[in-house]
Amino acid sequence: MHFLGPPFLLFTLLVFPLLVRSQCMLRVPNNPLTAAGLATPFELSGCNQLDFANQGVFVEANIFDPATGNIQIYNPLVINAGMTKAGFFFPPITPTLPNGAVVALWFGSNANTLTLTGDTNTCVDGLGNSVFGQVAYCNAPAWFTAVNGAVASGFVKVPAPGTGLNGQACPTTRDFRIVDQDQSDNVVTTYLLINNNTLAQHTPENAQANPDAEVLSNASDNSLLNEFIQPALNCTPYQNPCATCPTSQSPALSTNELQGEYYPPAGGPALVPLNDPMVLVNGTESLDKVNLYRLGVGQPTADQNNASGTTYCHQFAQSGIFIASNEQTFAQVTSPAADQATNLFTFLAMRFSASFGPPPGLGCITLLNVNNPVNLTMDGNGVVTAAVINTSVLQQILGSGSVCCVRCLCWSAR
Repeated sequence: MHFLGPPFLLFTLLVFPLLVRSQCMLRVPNNPLTAAGLATPFELSGCNQLDFANQGVFVEANIFDPATGNIQIYNPLVINAGMTKAGFFFPPITPTLPNGAVVALWFGSNANTLTLTGDTNTCVDGLGNSVFGQVAYCNAPAWFTAVNGAVASGFVKVPAPGTGLNGQACPTTRDFRIVDQDQSDNVVTTYLLINNNTLAQHTPENAQANPDAEVLSNASDNSLLNEFIQPALNCTPYQNPCATCPTSQSPALSTNELQGEYYPPAGGPALVPLNDPMVLVNGTESLDKVNLYRLGVGQPTADQNNASGTTYCHQFAQSGIFIASNEQTFAQVTSPAADQATNLFTFLAMRFSASFGPPPGLGCITLLNVNNPVNLTMDGNGVVTAAVINTSVLQQILGSGSVCCVRCLCWSAR
């Protein structure tokens, strides 16, 4: 997810990647879908894992047991290439894989781009030489196929998101109310940095033994949903057992997408569109790249109609309305990035403004021929301190499709 400087902020958490940032190469170990492969550190080059906020890479595995229907999360460790000697990292724990387990991997990065090397037979990081950017996956389509089959037979039960504050339906990752310009990206994996030089999985044991360790995290749509938006609305994230997570339970990109699939929101499901910056090829729309991305997050195949950027922008108006209607609640919640916005409301308003705006946003202001509906107030350090969202324009976009704006005549959406 990623933005530009004023009138848009240059920020790195949960939004647009910086235009000049590191390009990471991650070596996938041999047989990465086995217990031994998962417990082998993934080696990073071209980036520095210790500089996690700008260059960190994170891996999330989901292990599905077709015999029992159980799902478990496991977070393989990422280290810098050359840090393979003892003392630079704590040896990862080895997961227990049931017979016949279906394993898949998802990757997220805080850098600009991520390219996979090594044993990548089941992996996808983009279309040819055009990488997605911050994300990649291995064996994800097979995992979604297996789990969806088990759901269809009644063997796996995906919990409903439920109802939250003031009777609002709890959002999922496929809800237009909470997406941004590159939805369904990045993971919820965290690692520990001990004494500023030793990397470790964020297991309960490691966390307890190293209370002063720094927690390394991936700037993620999923983390924003699970750790900020859902708790603010009194909603409960969908979690599964996780031996490499501090509470032994965790949400995950994969299961968030699964919940979004089976409980589509009233405003229609948000699916990766053609104008998502992660699926462009040299700035040009690519249906093939859209479909490769969708495969990795369990979304249906796209065509030129159901992946329309203009249609997506119309529905994306729901996000601004949702944020404005929950201003009082979100303003009481800590900002995901205090150096960028003062609270959750100003952060979400900033994120929506940039996503609605020109590339690297969705370009909705051009596609819909409207002004940006968000007015941001910033202090001298560029931190957003207040925001006003023009919900009248957004309601018109959602409603009749007839929009009037300051710089243009009324028009009817085509």
